[in-house]
Amino acid sequence: MQNLKRFGQTIYAYSLSALTTFKIGGPAKAVVYINQEDNLLELITYLEGIGCPYFVLGKGSNVLAPDKGYEGVIIKWISADYSWEEKDDHVILNVGAGMKIAKLLNLCLQQGWEGVSFLAGIPGTIGGAVAVNAGAFSKSIGEKARRIKLFLPSKNPEWLNWDQTRYTYRLADIPSLGIILRAELELELSDPAIVQAQIKKHFLHKKQTQPLFLPSAGCIFKNPSQVSAGYLIDKAGLKGKKIGGACISSKHANFIVNTGQAKAADVLALMEFVQEKIEKETGIVLEPEIKFIQ
Repeated sequence: MQNLKRFGQTIYAYSLSALTTFKIGGPAKAVVYINQEDNLLELITYLEGIGCPYFVLGKGSNVLAPDKGYEGVIIKWISADYSWEEKDDHVILNVGAGMKIAKLLNLCLQQGWEGVSFLAGIPGTIGGAVAVNAGAFSKSIGEKARRIKLFLPSKNPEWLNWDQTRYTYRLADIPSLGIILRAELELELSDPAIVQAQIKKHFLHKKQTQPLFLPSAGCIFKNPSQVSAGYLIDKAGLKGKKIGGACISSKHANFIVNTGQAKAADVLALMEFVQEKIEKETGIVLEPEIKFIQ
């Protein structure tokens, strides 16, 4: 394990609480920052050869890390370079999956590109957003993706067409070991002032309705058909319910926030409490939206 630095910047025994928006989690054996495809291939080949588990982590939103830490390597794919080509009234943007959503929106603002303003306020990366088909306001990033470049162990990276058959609500058709390297997005040419207004509108709405400035992982549960998880949890009177340092937000019932010293065990216990309560009252089984590092 001391050879990891040859693949990229490496930090040993690094706390996952510093790498997740929940601010929860014990130390990983190591965190390796990778921005070259060849280095990624070599690193994964090496880790599989020694039987060491690994987990690819973007900006650390939408995930819960264990209190005991992770007995493996966290891979941070940080490639964020980009290029684009204008075609008639739209633009094709080719971007590294490590680009943060905030940077993408800033680029759209500078260039006058419309189409992903609904992502404002989501603290993730392009790769992570595509992997879970992130969205808001009845829109999702899958609708804007034309192709993705996918890496699978023991295979060469390949571009996949990204049509409607490859994504559904908060789910993308990606093999469990697949790593998104790049994405090709189709955006509309617009005016920077219009793009700015759209981003501002979406951000202000989320600011008013979501606890954006408290540690959380975003929405905890997927919305069942025909009704939102937040509505069910709110109707059950669970806003403000607290277990340990984990608390259901008073602003949005589908958010669990870290009030300061929350443990993963607190979050899991609170999630289980909510699921049991909602199933008992409505018969609906809430499915987690967040991912678990394990």
